[in-house]
Amino acid sequence: MANVLRTVYTNFSSGELNPLLVTRTDASAYFSGAKTLRNWYLLDEGGIMRRPGLSYKATLPGSSRIIPFIFSNDEMAIFALSNNRLDVFDSAGASVQSNITSNCNWTTAQLFELNYAQFGDTVFIVHRNNPIVKIVRDSASSFSVSLFAFEEDESVSVGGANKTTQPFFKYADSTISVTLSDKTAGTGRTLTASATAFTSAYVGQYLLVNNKQVKVTGYTSGTVVTVTVLEEVDTVGPHFLWEEQLISSIRGFPQAVTFHDNRLYFAGVRDKPSSVIASKVGEYFNFEIGTGQPDDALDVTVTGDRINEIRHLVSSRNLQLFTDGGEYFVPTSSDTSAVTPSNIVFTRQTPYGCNRAKPVIFDGATLYAQKNGRSIREYLFSDVESAYASTSISILASQVINNPVDMTMITGTSTRPEQFAFFTNTDGTLALFHSVRSEKIAGWTLWSTRDGDNFKSITALNENLFVVVERQLEGGTVYTLEKFADDDSLTLDCSAVTTLNQQGAPKVNGGSQSGSSLNVDGYTSAPNPNDIITIAGNSTEYTIQTVNATASGYTLVLNQNLAATPSDNAVITIVQGRLHNTPAHLTSTSVYAVDGTMALGTFTTTGSDTLTLNEAHAAGVTIGFDYTPTLETMPIDKEVQNGPLTGQIKRISRAVVDVSNTLNVALQASDKTAKNLIIRQVDFNVAQSVSAVSGKKEFFFLGYDREPTVKITQTEPLPLKILGMAVEVVF
Repeated sequence: MANVLRTVYTNFSSGELNPLLVTRTDASAYFSGAKTLRNWYLLDEGGIMRRPGLSYKATLPGSSRIIPFIFSNDEMAIFALSNNRLDVFDSAGASVQSNITSNCNWTTAQLFELNYAQFGDTVFIVHRNNPIVKIVRDSASSFSVSLFAFEEDESVSVGGANKTTQPFFKYADSTISVTLSDKTAGTGRTLTASATAFTSAYVGQYLLVNNKQVKVTGYTSGTVVTVTVLEEVDTVGPHFLWEEQLISSIRGFPQAVTFHDNRLYFAGVRDKPSSVIASKVGEYFNFEIGTGQPDDALDVTVTGDRINEIRHLVSSRNLQLFTDGGEYFVPTSSDTSAVTPSNIVFTRQTPYGCNRAKPVIFDGATLYAQKNGRSIREYLFSDVESAYASTSISILASQVINNPVDMTMITGTSTRPEQFAFFTNTDGTLALFHSVRSEKIAGWTLWSTRDGDNFKSITALNENLFVVVERQLEGGTVYTLEKFADDDSLTLDCSAVTTLNQQGAPKVNGGSQSGSSLNVDGYTSAPNPNDIITIAGNSTEYTIQTVNATASGYTLVLNQNLAATPSDNAVITIVQGRLHNTPAHLTSTSVYAVDGTMALGTFTTTGSDTLTLNEAHAAGVTIGFDYTPTLETMPIDKEVQNGPLTGQIKRISRAVVDVSNTLNVALQASDKTAKNLIIRQVDFNVAQSVSAVSGKKEFFFLGYDREPTVKITQTEPLPLKILGMAVEVVF
């Protein structure tokens, strides 16, 4: 007599698991996770639903990265950065300002190496090889781009040059000294170095000679330059105490930026990668190192057994530093203590290192991509140990992480409370991390779009989630800005809504209309069966059944009796229900069409921006690209009284799936034949809506396997939500 093993999946909150865990039936995540979980949305309650679709918003000028600008809850924008260009969109994805090129010094190759920070109406963008860029909100519809400049002290001015409030550092060998021809303030002084120290690039640069500023105005040789002395120096020299700009086109620029404790911080200058500088308190353009007062500017180097390149600064509970060789923070005496020149110290906590993807604060922790690109780590402070720990949160699902280049997070939408962190992988997939720390829930899933298309960048404006997608459209590669829906009501990507193709404005011909018969005068083109008409003064929509030509026009037989006798010469609007106008970005391509709760199938749009459906529809339909959600359970295997079932021939005989508001679901087990649940009306009528179903649905299977699994997918892009599942295995 056969034995039956019943396995119940009460939730899928552990998400997709590493395939190497297929034998780990002892792991707590085994029966709350899955071998494959693609294009699903993890619900707080433990269930899953088809991921939200994407609506098309704009075509971008090329490969792009998007970053958020949140001025207030009522005013937000998306900055789309492409090669030497900035485009601005609002929170709905509509264009605000386009083709800004002035001072946009980033290149395509640098897009995902850029770092940024916002304070109020200003965003700073940094790259180690480019001057710092400042984007300022001038108004709700206007942004300006300029280069960052340190504050100048106009009270100290010689020859049109002002003293600057920038940091300095002696990059040259300590044995090299400089001597002035004249120590007094003035122009045309000669500065001579004891060894080669200068190039022509030094013209326009500032130097600090014995703590006094001079500006290079001319180049003679590697040892001789002409300078303007801004402040009288104590002697002509020789001076071994001389420094040059810490940040310059010669030495590079910072690659990390943040605001913390009312200071602007920069770090990771190309030629001084372990350096951190900070402005004076409340003076974000003043970096002049003072005498050590609490509000003075800061210049500190992270020391250790190696040079650690600072890649990110994060303002959280403490100032956090993420380098290529480890993670640091700046401890303070209390949560309210400020960082000052006298107390700043960098404490190394963990040794993992990070890549160049900008970290994100999520659920009280800082998430970052480890330097190897195969792990996402959680940097979290422990009150018990008074220190930070870095824990891999992707250890059970490392296969979903592939060197992320971009990340963001949302704390819920208007329709769902779930919080997610999103990671754009280099392979074009999107990894999602779902966590409810209080309930010890954590799980991963992976999202993809149409085959051949790739997710490239992602950002969130509160609950509004946008992506840049690289798509093959119109015979080439196109980069689109798209927005995820709040729920599963949108089931297509790159989607848009068509409009009905309308013709002419004929009139009622004579007042003798009766029943379902209507006489009309001529159209600009002949009406067709299944076209839809409306009559002025009558809100009813009629579908043409037959068309008969007459001497003065046509006699139309409609699908129903006239609601009222129309007036002679009443205007009639005809809509070709089969023929739809489509947006330009979906021209001459294969699309899927959905009308509300009905999947209409795959169609090809024409070069004239039209789509012809199989049957007439009274309104526009949603078209776009299908994507398939796929779930495959871990092998159904448990320890039973006689030992483990591993390796034994088994058969999944029955599966009971608990669905909610679902219109299509397909299951496959060991017999490899899909069992479909497709919701349809018995008497199909396009004017009627199709109601989703909820409850437990049974599926029966045949066939044997040593490691049987259940696969759940769809045959049509319609809403799908699964709350749980029970599986019976015969062995």
